[in-house]
Amino acid sequence: MKKSRLFSIACCFSLCVLAVQILILRRLLQKEKKETKSDLALVFISKVLNLSFKHNVPLFLIDPKVFRRIQNGSEDELKNCHFLCPSQKILHLATIGPLSTQIQKIAFVEAIEAEGFLLRQFTGSDPVLLQHSLNSPIPLHFIISDELTTIHISVFYERPAKFWWCGGYFPNDKELHDLYELGIRNDDFQMISKTAAFDKVEIHSAAIRKVKIFVPVQQEIFLNYPQNTDFIECNYTQARYFHERYGRDESDEAEIFRSKAFKLLSKAKTLLDNLKVPFWLSSGTCLGFFRECGFISYSKDVDIGIWIKDYIPEIISEFSTHDLPLTHSFGKVEDSFELSFRDNDMKLDIFFFYEEETYVWNGGTQARTGKKFKYVFPKFQLCWTEFLELKVRVPCQTEEYIKANYGPKWFEQLKFGTGKIVPLMFSKMDNGL
Repeated sequence: MKKSRLFSIACCFSLCVLAVQILILRRLLQKEKKETKSDLALVFISKVLNLSFKHNVPLFLIDPKVFRRIQNGSEDELKNCHFLCPSQKILHLATIGPLSTQIQKIAFVEAIEAEGFLLRQFTGSDPVLLQHSLNSPIPLHFIISDELTTIHISVFYERPAKFWWCGGYFPNDKELHDLYELGIRNDDFQMISKTAAFDKVEIHSAAIRKVKIFVPVQQEIFLNYPQNTDFIECNYTQARYFHERYGRDESDEAEIFRSKAFKLLSKAKTLLDNLKVPFWLSSGTCLGFFRECGFISYSKDVDIGIWIKDYIPEIISEFSTHDLPLTHSFGKVEDSFELSFRDNDMKLDIFFFYEEETYVWNGGTQARTGKKFKYVFPKFQLCWTEFLELKVRVPCQTEEYIKANYGPKWFEQLKFGTGKIVPLMFSKMDNGL
């Protein structure tokens, strides 16, 4: 009886030890598999980066996951992940297009393919040349992959307004399927399909696991990429059609206005950027951007919009100390606030926008009677654009914004007695507000 009990206990103990050994072995095998995958990814990335240095196609890191890991990751994560954690398949890099010649780019592509790696190149039109009706294809994105890992390379170009521009490419169904097979998912795909704008940053040389790579000093601009980087181009074809239909005012008076308006907008941008107050082109200035890719010469002022939540009293003092005195203040901060500043004979109007559940609005006050009006707009997001060599924001849903402000005949050149463009779509507010 005792022998039988001892034998049973011994068997149970042996089974427990065996189970623990199997569990440990499984974890060791999983760890080894992960480490092998991580090491293979590191070898692949290292080869691509070495070839980029060899052929003078400098690549720098723009991957938001890597930057977030650097800023918030644990020591183990930083130690074990290198460029990619085992669960990741995609690494995002960028290069500055004009830094390497076409010959160098071709040599780099040929060297990548000689290594047996799969390379896809997506191209698009150069938007700067499109302004002059010249369609010149430029590389926008490269996708380099082996069996386990994929590197996505965005090609950045410097625009006349001194920022980096990256063109979006929306793949066809087959390309989309191929990218999905490579492990590219929503956030990764947006970094390929969205046109984006970035402030230029300093790039310096670094090493990750002895692999040489370039890294931006100001990593924060890529932390939330692709959010807050959306870019829309002015429709130069539409602008040419408008000028063909209505002509373009080339008088001395019009040219002087355009020059003064540009200087005023540029000055306001500098001051608001220093205060970290985001703004966008609004009213007649936004209409000029969308319809004509420039200022409307008979509008006689510059209009911008700011969310009321971003208002700070320092705007008034900062503008005043830089020779932009406040001339009018309408409404209250809690309701229908509007400010007007004067630059000699030029006026800058700042319209403050209020957010409701289903729409946004800004208020207007009739100077002669004191009557208030409420201008209602569908909700919108903000995108970057290049307006006369200035990097500024406009509503992403620009046409809807324009129609809400000027009605369905926004494309027609309408002048009123005062020379001012008058909004058409509004609802009257109670005078007591």
